[in-house]
Amino acid sequence: MELAETDRMDARINRLGASLFFHPTTTGYAASKGIDNVFVMYAGRAGVMGDITADQIVSAFAFFSESVVNDVWEGMKSFGSPSQIGSVFAEGMALAAAELWDETAGADVIRLGRKVIDSVEPMGMALFAAWRRSASETPDASRVVQALRELRGDVHIQSVASRGLSPLEAEMVTRGEAGAQLHGYKPPYPDPAPFVERVAEASLHTSQRMHAIYAKALTVEELDLFSGAVSRLATASSPTA
Repeated sequence: MELAETDRMDARINRLGASLFFHPTTTGYAASKGIDNVFVMYAGRAGVMGDITADQIVSAFAFFSESVVNDVWEGMKSFGSPSQIGSVFAEGMALAAAELWDETAGADVIRLGRKVIDSVEPMGMALFAAWRRSASETPDASRVVQALRELRGDVHIQSVASRGLSPLEAEMVTRGEAGAQLHGYKPPYPDPAPFVERVAEASLHTSQRMHAIYAKALTVEELDLFSGAVSRLATASSPTA
């Protein structure tokens, strides 16, 4: 598999995970458990790490502003512990995936995706490590997809940091002011031009590391099967499917 193909596969994995975050089944399940604030529910993405602090969420999410995380953190206290919210979030996503995703493709993603995530030494990858544990304890397609999603995310955070970039500097290049606003940063915003080259280097390094991870964990035949299964899940999740 070429580097560009790995990127396209990972982009599908990224969208698959994100498609579950605020799916009506996910939010409905959370509401049934007393978590009717979607921002608090989303913070459960970090809650899988355990009963963590706001500072740990800032570190794990990386590209969200500290002020937004602190605001949500204060709101979490009336809904339960981070670990409780994390469990509800993961369970809700699993229910949504069971409704949306092809079962046969999901089985291939579980089997081969776990080979990938189990092959990685999670040095400096707290969020990935937590989702990998969740996928090991409750092996369903949504948790494996999310572990893979967080794997690339943590690799990219390391790549960005290694180029001496701040989260906001990287965000201005990749998503511009709209992304900065979404993640809670207040204007004035820096000119992204001085950071473009370093962000491109970080993105390439992320792609190269992920390509190497897949190549080490899976045979060529397994990787083709895995990529096909991811594509089938993506098709099943499409509103036009």
